[in-house]
Amino acid sequence: MADIYCKQQTSGILFYAARFHFPPIHPTPEKYPYSPLKLLKRLKLFQLKICTRANFIVPLHQIANCQMSTVNCQLSTANCQLIVFDLDGTLYAKPRMVWRMLCNAPRDWRLMLAERKTRKQLRGQYFGDEATFYQTYFQTMATYCNANPEDLRTWYFNRYMPLMVSVIQRYYKPVEWLAPFIADCKKQGIHLVVLSDYGHTHEKLHALNINENDFDWVVAAPELGGLKPAPEVLKKVLEKMNLTAEQCLVIGDREDTDGALAQSVGADFYLTHNS
Repeated sequence: MADIYCKQQTSGILFYAARFHFPPIHPTPEKYPYSPLKLLKRLKLFQLKICTRANFIVPLHQIANCQMSTVNCQLSTANCQLIVFDLDGTLYAKPRMVWRMLCNAPRDWRLMLAERKTRKQLRGQYFGDEATFYQTYFQTMATYCNANPEDLRTWYFNRYMPLMVSVIQRYYKPVEWLAPFIADCKKQGIHLVVLSDYGHTHEKLHALNINENDFDWVVAAPELGGLKPAPEVLKKVLEKMNLTAEQCLVIGDREDTDGALAQSVGADFYLTHNS
């Protein structure tokens, strides 16, 4: 692990040096144009980021396998008949997603910022149906970027979401624990649902080479009329599957959305660590 850690540390230093436009760090001090004090300060900054990054990268799959094995053991004795997966950040880790999207569409940064602000403002709200949700969504977004709501709708569905799918297909892959975990759940007769806060859910699964037929239902929260953690969203899933909250387990990477969603209806929640 020491060799891997050192390799990550070296590459990390060069990566952040290039990103922040600092000169590359050379093995001999005389080639470095800064004073030793400034160099030390920069090294401390880089080491802080590298240590955090390396500690996640090196043991990530071992930790994930251990955690999901624990969940399997709990499911074998629990009254669990339904597992609701979050998608983004849960079925795949998404480091630097925003950065990569901005690099692929730098001119859209204002619209992307407006979209994120809108999503944060409407988090947890329920509007009854998909049409009302998107009408409110784009009207709210228009207040952040001074644009026509219909133009924002076209941008969102024809440019923004396809861009996200393209970035996922190019840079990301499913977490390693997913395939064996799904197989174990099927053996136990547990129903599986994917519930995403974004649209283009089927396209994302296809981009990740995840077979959507492994799930009983693949749906986005806006299609149900709201955003997590609105309890009505999960209630509609439970109604569709004809099950109760006590028989449901939500698996996600965020306590403020996935965890709060489960808590709002009395379901169990498991927090993943795929960062």
